Amino acid sequence: MAKKILVVDDDEPVRKSISVALKLKGGFETLEAEDGLIGLELAKQHHPDLIISDVVMQNLNGFLMLETLKEFPETADIPIIMMTIEAQKDRDWKTGAAVEYLAKGFTLDELLGKVNSILNNKPKS
Repeated sequence: MAKKILVVDDDEPVRKSISVALKLKGGFETLEAEDGLIGLELAKQHHPDLIISDVVMQNLNGFLMLETLKEFPETADIPIIMMTIEAQKDRDWKTGAAVEYLAKGFTLDELLGKVNSILNNKPKS
């Protein structure tokens, strides 16, 4: 069974590109959300193995979505990759969770490498 990844980004071309790449090159099943509110709902409904999220979005930004996910036992342990232009600066954000960061402008190989590393090291539930 393919691992399920939720991609949350308000930039549709970016979101679609990541989703298609994950499907075609990684063999993953993907879900897409255009903002953090929809991302929260999809995470609660589908329990993805990983979430890849932009930081700056309308309605609910990536960090607020992350904080909310950590409040629910069924979503608290989902690993998250935060995509941001200022990855180093955002590392200082106190999320209280193990979150990976990926600076925008990343290559497909960098993304797939990080995704595979996280999913291969994720404890079995």
